[in-house]
Amino acid sequence: MGFDRVGVIGVGMMGVAIAAAHLRVGLSVLLYDNSAESLASAAERIATELCLQELTYDPRLVEMTDQLDDMCGLRVIIETIPEKLRLKHRLYNELQQLSKNVSDSKTLLFSNTSTISIANLSEVLSADWCLRFCGFHFFHPVRQRSLIEIIAGGGTGKATIDFACEHAERLGKISIVVKDGTGFLVNRILNAYLTAALVLFGEGVSIERLERVAVDFGMKIGPFRIMDEIGLDVVLHAGWVLWKAFPERVMDNDILVKLVGQNRLGRKTGRGFMIYNSQTQWNGDGTPDNEFVATKKNNANITDEQIIKKLFGNMRDEALRCFEDGVINNLSDADTASIKALGFPESKGGITKLQL
Repeated sequence: MGFDRVGVIGVGMMGVAIAAAHLRVGLSVLLYDNSAESLASAAERIATELCLQELTYDPRLVEMTDQLDDMCGLRVIIETIPEKLRLKHRLYNELQQLSKNVSDSKTLLFSNTSTISIANLSEVLSADWCLRFCGFHFFHPVRQRSLIEIIAGGGTGKATIDFACEHAERLGKISIVVKDGTGFLVNRILNAYLTAALVLFGEGVSIERLERVAVDFGMKIGPFRIMDEIGLDVVLHAGWVLWKAFPERVMDNDILVKLVGQNRLGRKTGRGFMIYNSQTQWNGDGTPDNEFVATKKNNANITDEQIIKKLFGNMRDEALRCFEDGVINNLSDADTASIKALGFPESKGGITKLQL
């Protein structure tokens, strides 16, 4: 593919994990962030991520910068900044301006966006940049999830999508190409699952029970742990984007607003729906917080089987809608995504094959 260095913009949790995924296969990484604090801790966080994979951090392969123009001229830039349209637009405008000083730039810009449509993201891009722009969506935790969701916008060139698929393969990942639209495939399915969990909780089913039922069903972890691991601020922002697109199916949930307002963001702050002793993602289960064991309502008579139908029936129905909406061309993509990106039990064959 002719390059050995990739740029990563944003060194939050996902940026660090994406950088580690490239280091793992021998590619060097240039990391950009406008936060000196984030850059200062990035090397240690990447080393921790690689250690979890029994790999050694090689500082010769990593460079940090707070100068965005250092990214100009790279073959691939992966943007992984917060899921806010105005922030991404501002970044893209800056990149376009800076790239004017680079002759014959062929940089491909990949966004790790999880919910914002490529059409909306590319509104500020020139036609030439649109050709070289696509979604390139990794999943938590990157080291354990083998899928990358690739999204083409209306102006994305076929060569860009082909390159993105090849790059995913170079990283040891499986790729699926999906149609553009809010939430794409995976996050529409995931949000349906999380929404059902929040509804059940609001009806009086404890978090502890919902977590147990989901894990007993075969999920790697339960829905509230998933939210805590992703970060409740990230879940909230993604939920707002999806709510605007699908208000009839997506909750505008008060409890997430409350928790984010209290800086209870999940694992990364030590407390979300649960309490954590370690801030390393996916390390330890967390302890149920007594504040969320029960609610004022009571739905103690609901059976585990009914909980399963609500959680996974909602998830399956959304996967089928994605097929009907043309987001995917075959149901097997939804099955692959549910297993490879969301930890759905492989023994059940995939979400669309679920009989409830």
